[in-house]
Amino acid sequence: MLKGRDPVAAGSAQLFWAKVLGNAGFFVAVLMLARALGPTGRGTIAFITVTALVAARFAGLGLGEATTVFVARRPEARGALLANAVTFMLGGAALAAAVACVGLIALGDDRPAGVGPAELTVLACATLVLAVGEAGYFFLLGCRRIKQVALITASVSWIYPALLLFVWSTVGLTVLRAAVAWTVAESVRALAYLSRSARGVELRRPERPLLVEALRFGSRAWVGSLARFLNFRTDQILMGLLATEAALGVYAVAVNASEVLLYLPAAMATALLPVAAGTEAGLRAEQALRAFRSAAVVTAAAALVAAVLGPVLLPAVFGEPFEASVTPFLWLLPGALGFAATAVFSNALVAASAPGWSSVGPIVSLVIGIALDVVLIPRYGASGAAAAASVAFLAGGFAALLTFRRRSPFAWRLLFRPRRDDLVVFRALVAPLR
Repeated sequence: MLKGRDPVAAGSAQLFWAKVLGNAGFFVAVLMLARALGPTGRGTIAFITVTALVAARFAGLGLGEATTVFVARRPEARGALLANAVTFMLGGAALAAAVACVGLIALGDDRPAGVGPAELTVLACATLVLAVGEAGYFFLLGCRRIKQVALITASVSWIYPALLLFVWSTVGLTVLRAAVAWTVAESVRALAYLSRSARGVELRRPERPLLVEALRFGSRAWVGSLARFLNFRTDQILMGLLATEAALGVYAVAVNASEVLLYLPAAMATALLPVAAGTEAGLRAEQALRAFRSAAVVTAAAALVAAVLGPVLLPAVFGEPFEASVTPFLWLLPGALGFAATAVFSNALVAASAPGWSSVGPIVSLVIGIALDVVLIPRYGASGAAAAASVAFLAGGFAALLTFRRRSPFAWRLLFRPRRDDLVVFRALVAPLR
């Protein structure tokens, strides 16, 4: 962390550049999948990974976010909090994986054509791995070990493309082999998070009263956290069910490319949570407003650059079959500002011990997004899903902003009027480049 600097700015910068480096590895993996499997295969692997991610997030019931807050506020209970998180989230993941696999089996011929028994087995294993990894991730955030999270994010993410390259150059790349490679890479990530979490912590047995207290807190935040997570994933699941695997592949590439715009607001929201949770109430509103102003400026500028370069780079990088990704990519860009508002203000509400209110923005996004997906995907395919996502993010961001302002009143001019303190974030972002 940078001495003399705002801890939110310093943590945001570390997480941002880690995300850039880590997702560069993921981008290479996506590029190989697109080239080797085409739109149809890319769509199938997207369906498998997204379903596993959603199942794992369902399993947590908000315990991850509660663990971050409780760890920040109760250092003496960290050993029990870690044991509770790992045990509960692993058990919940086993149940969620079983429900997901049974549900897909029940769909029969209506599920994506490339998802058979072997792929379902990998999906179940991946769900368990992801849940355990989340337990370690949220614990490290609560300990404010941002640098360790950043190092793991930046380095481990390259294991996936390395495995894909090895498989592709030896036995050939298939959907099943790609799914197995992804699960192995996520297993390494989970082990890294857990090993770092256990350092310097006296491990204890799970404590039921503490678990119940954390679940009561987390369950109120879980609805919003899950809704925010589903806003990224539900449209791809619906694309897999309402459209073709090829259309999903086209949309998945557009989503992967546009997510670059979300790195900074996501990093700022993540860094804000443990810092604001340990800060006195009077300073939390200013921290949240400064984080949003900085994130909004960078996101808007990046969106303009993406609108100019995206139509040229997407087909050039991914190949001619993905030229259809350009239009949905452009439709996704406006939603980045809505995401920034939702992420920052929802996490600020969790830190202020208002986890229930933190759910308002993400729920608004999810409800509007699903409704528009059902209407637009059958008629407009990937472009319809992208337009629905942008409208949903903007609506949810506005709802999160209004909710935060109701809890912590501030003058509207403070939302858009830049201040000298906002430059701390930009200096922190530039510092690693020097």
